Formats: sequence, structure tokens, C-alpha cells
Amino acid sequence: MFVLLLLKEVNSHSMWGSPGTPPTTIEFADSIFNEWAFATVVLGVLLAMAMIGASYLVRDERLINLVWDIRGEVTDNIEIKRPKRIVSDKKEEE
Repeated sequence: MFVLLLLKEVNSHSMWGSPGTPPTTIEFADSIFNEWAFATVVLGVLLAMAMIGASYLVRDERLINLVWDIRGEVTDNIEIKRPKRIVSDKKEEE
């Protein structure tokens, strides 16, 4: 949504001349880095946050992969400790 609004504002700006003429490469670069610098920085921050979020979502935290990252090899004799089951006292009351 933000990108579409930004694109509309860039294309409708009066510095481009008549509405039918596209900007030259120099005009476009000048407007992006001078007049639209804040919007460019905000868009860069949003893209960086999206990339960090994507890398967080795809990371794999299974024990075998964590051990492989540390040791550099996969071993079959990894001891996986499971949490102990909590037994309720209801059986003792009966």
C-alpha cells in the first residue's frame, strides 16, 4: 500500500514535466536521493525488517541441527533429554 502511494506521488510530481513524459535516469536518481530521501530510508528499513523477520521464521532449532552447527558433523549418539511427566495426585487420593 505504501509503495503504491509512493509511486503515485513520485509519478505525479511537477518536476517531471508534462504527465506523459517519463523522467530521465539522472532526474529519477536525483529525486530519489534528494527529494524523496526520507521515503527511501523508510522503505529500506521496512525491507530490512522483512528480511530479518523472514530469516527468523525459517531458522531451524531442532537439536540435531544445533549440535551439527556446533560440532560440524552429525552424530548418532546424541542424548535427547525429554521433560519428566508430572503425575497428578488424583490417583493417590482414590
